Amino acid sequence: MKASIISIGFGYEKGFLEDKSRIYLCQKLFEKGFNINGVFISEEDSYKLQFFIKIALDKSDIVFIISSSNTETDLLIRETISESIGVPLVFNESWLKTLKERYPENFQNIKHFAKLPYNAKPIKNKNGEFLGFIKVLDDVNKAIVFLPDEKNQLRDMLNLAFEYLQVKDRVVYTGIVRTYGLSLEEINEFLSDFDNKFLNASPKGIDIYLWDKEIEFLKNKKSVLSERIGKYIYAYQNEEMEEVIGKLLKEKGLTVSTAESSTGGLIASRIVNVSGSSTYFLGSIVAYSNSVKENLLKVSDKILKTKGAVSEEVALQMAESVAKLLDTNFGISDTGIAGPTGATKEKPLGLHYIGLYFNGETKVEKVIFKGERNQVRLRISQHALNMLRVKLLSF
Repeated sequence: MKASIISIGFGYEKGFLEDKSRIYLCQKLFEKGFNINGVFISEEDSYKLQFFIKIALDKSDIVFIISSSNTETDLLIRETISESIGVPLVFNESWLKTLKERYPENFQNIKHFAKLPYNAKPIKNKNGEFLGFIKVLDDVNKAIVFLPDEKNQLRDMLNLAFEYLQVKDRVVYTGIVRTYGLSLEEINEFLSDFDNKFLNASPKGIDIYLWDKEIEFLKNKKSVLSERIGKYIYAYQNEEMEEVIGKLLKEKGLTVSTAESSTGGLIASRIVNVSGSSTYFLGSIVAYSNSVKENLLKVSDKILKTKGAVSEEVALQMAESVAKLLDTNFGISDTGIAGPTGATKEKPLGLHYIGLYFNGETKVEKVIFKGERNQVRLRISQHALNMLRVKLLSF
């Protein structure tokens, strides 16, 4: 079955916002066996939207239209869809009643959410005021599905749409394997005999997307990957590195703190992204200047003058000091040159030293990461968290 997607939003069209709902919808349609013939992004403009609806209906059996719950533009979008298919827009009395009961004080401002094309099948929303719908175009054996772009609402209402349209159960099984420490070339070599794969490189590593029509075949592919590159795999699902190390720290009853220079607190920020991190993360010292390194972390003045702030010795002392100051099992440190300024002949852009203290011993790794400043900082944070992950798995 062929499908097209029209995503509506000024912020999406202009590139101000990331269209996560469209990505989610693409994934779910792929899993259901749809061939996606086109993806269109439109602002809330009647002429543009009619143009895209016409193209999408020409190309596809089902057109999925997703839009925000913006009270100012929702009515325009509903009117445009109805006009495009030549039917009047009418109120759904049942949803009008629901809106009046749920939102009595704001009812007059939101009652347009209960409008849908004549004879359309309503898709009710348990989490908001937006009424979705399915309009089957009997004369051409096609359908339009209108849904909100808020992810929780979209997920539930999309499932209802699939039920009504009698879409098959999942026909494609997808999986993700997240890696850190290998290059694209190396992973491609390890996966040379794999079909149905897609690699996505980012500052956090390389994600391997796999799919198959049989779940057992997909599981077997993951098992083969585990045998070939297991030590570089940090997650077999869509988990972040900070979630992985959080689980390991909890399991082992251990704690961590950070002393950060170049990353400016990014490592700590990522750790506390995880709910419950207060059980294993005690705190952080952002030692951006030498005076903070010296006065708070007790980094030797002599080392700072002779070796410089960007050095193995400074990273070592930072990791040890923060662990002792905050009384944690692990101490993570980083110091480096994220760029675009600050490099010297001896110390190039991207040079970093990352320290990991544990149980009286400190390991420091030297890395050089090229790229835009904040991408480098993100790579440093990922590398530091991966060092912690590897250590936690070693005992």
